Amino acid sequence: MPSARAAVTLLSMLSRSTSLALLAVLLAAPRLAHAARCELTGPPVLLGRVAGSDVLAGELDVRRGEAIDVYLVAPGRLDGKPVLFADTGAARHVSWSAAGCPEVQVRWRRVEPRMQHVTTPAPNAAVALYANAVVFGPTHGRWLGYDRLEYFETALPAGDDRWTLTVGDARPSDPALADARLPEYRDLGTMRLAATVTGPDAVARATPDVDDAPRGQIGDDVFRYSVRSGEGLFGWLTSYFNVPYVFGSAGVGARSQAERRVGTDCADLIVAGLRRAGRGDLAYSSVGGLVRSLQRVTAPLAVHARGEALDPAVYVPRPGDILALDYLGSAALPRPWDHIVVLAVDRGPGGGPADGRLGPDDLVADIGDAQGLKFAPLGDQGDVRVLVLRARDIDS
Repeated sequence: MPSARAAVTLLSMLSRSTSLALLAVLLAAPRLAHAARCELTGPPVLLGRVAGSDVLAGELDVRRGEAIDVYLVAPGRLDGKPVLFADTGAARHVSWSAAGCPEVQVRWRRVEPRMQHVTTPAPNAAVALYANAVVFGPTHGRWLGYDRLEYFETALPAGDDRWTLTVGDARPSDPALADARLPEYRDLGTMRLAATVTGPDAVARATPDVDDAPRGQIGDDVFRYSVRSGEGLFGWLTSYFNVPYVFGSAGVGARSQAERRVGTDCADLIVAGLRRAGRGDLAYSSVGGLVRSLQRVTAPLAVHARGEALDPAVYVPRPGDILALDYLGSAALPRPWDHIVVLAVDRGPGGGPADGRLGPDDLVADIGDAQGLKFAPLGDQGDVRVLVLRARDIDS
């Protein structure tokens, strides 16, 4: 605002009416707004919520079609006062841009697991798969210790310089991994995110990311979201796309590798799905443990890779049924039950329409190789003995 002397000098040069009008304008002019002093002071984190919700969390499980807003939350100071900068709209958060702070650089990234050993040695020399135990041979299943998984990051340019990123799918960055699935499942599964913000001090500060993998397992503080097809066992299983197969996956309850979507074997995949679908009382165990704890629907049945489907009088396939498998004639797998899958789609010969008969063309949800969770014909398992199981009080 001009000084009083300057105002008087100016008024002396103008007519009385003009002078009075100009004086009113000068006196009413606001003082120049002071520039906000904005600082970033510590490591940021990511929080997300389903679009339209008020609940923020560091991990989210959503159904297909639900958008997720992911927010960068960074500690800092505004005019010397400690604040949390974020665009959530929550009372405890301050918007960096709305506060008049200068532009910052923000870079978002996917954090994904490699699906098997690529740059590090595998514990079983003959196979590159992740494993906590011996695979094949007379000591098959003997504990080796937790394997160290590999992770990588890919950039998400759509989020450049944005404090908020909206995502709606968990499609992996590897096209081959997604394209190997049925089209309706390519956007489902589990994904993790990280971001880096570089503020006025030119210091790059990263949220928990690919480097946060203590003992070779991605940290729980790395933001995770999982997209599934629906409810029930089968729906929850679809949230396990992009989760690596780990033979002999381990951990108790909420600390299980499967529960945390770090990695899973065939049995823990099914237990995780059942627990999410409502059977939180089930403990993580093994194929044999599931055979002992679940309801038996049939006696053991022989299904041959190139054989005929079974008589429906023996068993009528029901998607969501659990099939324990014993590989016939495999001396390298000495246990009574070797593998376990979930019946996904009843199909006739050659992949034709449902025929109400269990056979080699029926699709099963299976995990056991570097593809992770997949849907494949039961006949791909070879000649097997099948025991049909169900979990009580669970929708398929």
